[in-house]
Amino acid sequence: MASDIADPASQLAERLPGLRIETRDLDLYSTDVFYQAPHAPVAVLHPESEGDIVNMVREAAVLGLGLYARGGGLSYSAGYLPVRPNCALVDLSALDKVIEINAEDRYVTVEAGVTWAQLRDALRPLGLMTPFWGTFSGLHATVGGSVSQGAKFFGSASRGSSAESVLGLRVVTGTGEVIETGSAGGENTTPFFRNYGPDLTGIFLGDCGAFGIKTQITLQLIPTAKGEAFVSFSFDDPAAQMRAMGQIGAELLASECLGMDPFSAQSRMQSDGLLADLKTVGQIIKGASSLRSGLRDATLIALHGRRFAKKVGYLMNTIIEGGDQREADRKAQRVRAIARNFGGREIPASIPRVMRAMPFPPMSGLLTPSGKRMAWLHTVVPNSRGAECFTRTEAVFQRDAVALKAAGISHGYLLSTHGPSGVGVETLIRWSDAPLPIHLDFMSEAQRAALKRRPDNPASREKLRELTRDILAEWRELGGVHMQVGRKYPFMQTRQAPVRALLDQLKHQFDPSDIMSPGNLFTLD
Repeated sequence: MASDIADPASQLAERLPGLRIETRDLDLYSTDVFYQAPHAPVAVLHPESEGDIVNMVREAAVLGLGLYARGGGLSYSAGYLPVRPNCALVDLSALDKVIEINAEDRYVTVEAGVTWAQLRDALRPLGLMTPFWGTFSGLHATVGGSVSQGAKFFGSASRGSSAESVLGLRVVTGTGEVIETGSAGGENTTPFFRNYGPDLTGIFLGDCGAFGIKTQITLQLIPTAKGEAFVSFSFDDPAAQMRAMGQIGAELLASECLGMDPFSAQSRMQSDGLLADLKTVGQIIKGASSLRSGLRDATLIALHGRRFAKKVGYLMNTIIEGGDQREADRKAQRVRAIARNFGGREIPASIPRVMRAMPFPPMSGLLTPSGKRMAWLHTVVPNSRGAECFTRTEAVFQRDAVALKAAGISHGYLLSTHGPSGVGVETLIRWSDAPLPIHLDFMSEAQRAALKRRPDNPASREKLRELTRDILAEWRELGGVHMQVGRKYPFMQTRQAPVRALLDQLKHQFDPSDIMSPGNLFTLD
């Protein structure tokens, strides 16, 4: 494989005259939400079809050019940032077609660049949804990026992560071959079923692009809920809240179950005037099952939204779905009983109502309102270890509290439920630092003009790296797992030797020239 390429973008342009190639303004593509690339990409490639990708991969292999697929760009684990010279980014945003919605056979096939918001808009008139239906960043986050990286949230509390909704894929490997997985990989059939023989689909899910570039994804369809209920509880003891959330997941009671520390809860209520926004209230009324219930929900938020936010402890927000309203209400009563049993106090459910009315908010809040940077770390552990995971994570912050304060580093939490078996702990870390291009890219001109620009702060970033290593060490001892692995989380280092050997063999099989997302599935630091 060539190690040095003289002007690789020009060579690609010569070999692929129909492919749009950008070589200017690469700063934006050199950062994700937290990391800066060790090496800037030599170009950004914009394929418009699977055929473009096949040709691009074959030529890249000849040139020894590494390729990193990029969806909405909102990941934070360096998964699309070049780790070596002579690499290009592949922007899949032009592959944005919903190819087929099969309501009778209950599947939908989309191109990799379709966003979760786009997919939701296409399915809602039919009364259908995917079991997992997006992340908070779903206005920009793509289906292809989510299943490549691994994603959680909407639907996750009872229906799992993004991978668990996938029936099949079309993938271009590092050899330029196209592999179709699931039932569609056979003859005379459709992509309606995932497991017929070995589960080849699973090999390419959560691979962070290391095994190939996904061009199409087929997802399961289920009916949308006919009934909804919203429940919020405040807890003085976050470990008890973790136990409550684990029990709610174990009984499959909620579609979403999200916990917040007091600061994050109050910030959520106050960010961008969210609850005072008439548009938000209008969306709540529009999205309700009836005008009467919509007006009731909007009135509750107007009355309670800001006031109670100042009084909460750790906040648990649940959205509960049912085949009808009676089923949703029955589940809500069980959620209330579980929360009270673990010491919770019920409060107005303003946040989950807003979450359901506006699931995909604008991504202009990648910085705090005062212009600070934010970083996230997450793990998922068994229900039985959720409380211990939170306690041990908080202990890391407390034993280094003086140094963290001196570095201007503060923290909060997002806690989550993952189906019947797991709960998640995600740290939200804030510090003063210069914004990256991606932070500014999602802001309006007015927001950029009003932003408090903070100076570059390498000392605090180094302290943050040390903190990250300490937290990951605790989670490793607990057997925690991660999504959006990229190069942030210790995946290969924690696999048993036979598993590592098998993964190495698969990498060589699908990508013998090591051009697909080089370095992914290994830690960055």
